[in-house]
Amino acid sequence: MPKFIRHDAHKKKRIGISWRRPRGRQSKMRLRLKSYARARSTGFGSPVAVKGLSRSGFTQNVVANTADFKDLNKTTDGVIISRTVGMLRRSELVDFAQKNGFKTLNISPDKFKKSFEAVLAAKKEHKKVISKRKESKEKPKSKKEDKKGTVKTTTPEESDEESKVKEKQEKDKLLTKRSQGD
Repeated sequence: MPKFIRHDAHKKKRIGISWRRPRGRQSKMRLRLKSYARARSTGFGSPVAVKGLSRSGFTQNVVANTADFKDLNKTTDGVIISRTVGMLRRSELVDFAQKNGFKTLNISPDKFKKSFEAVLAAKKEHKKVISKRKESKEKPKSKKEDKKGTVKTTTPEESDEESKVKEKQEKDKLLTKRSQGD
């Protein structure tokens, strides 16, 4: 089948190559003149026997879980794993398809398994690094600053209520000192 490109797409950069029907009044392509590119028409369609099949000859069926496999035939139906499925579920679907003899059309099972194992290994390493960072850091006493910039230290055993009471008492002391000085 020929590739149908838009009229004058090779001349002008701003025009994409995706097919658009020529509609100009004097368009030579629309008039189907000799030496101009062919326009798309019904005669170029694929035969009815192979319409909708993949290149390998299987019908294309989108699958998101194992329940979707029950209506499919191993010999005629190919499987496309949905793009919205996550990595873990995708690996389960690839294994299920291989065990039951289904052909996966959008994923090569061997390549996918290698990349999946690499991703899992990277995640495990990342978790180890994070846990080491957490272990190495000791939690110091929490420091709170007043509006004036004085630092207050509270111990972790001290509850929120107790710390609030202490803060209130300190504020009261400051207020009483100011009122006495005036």
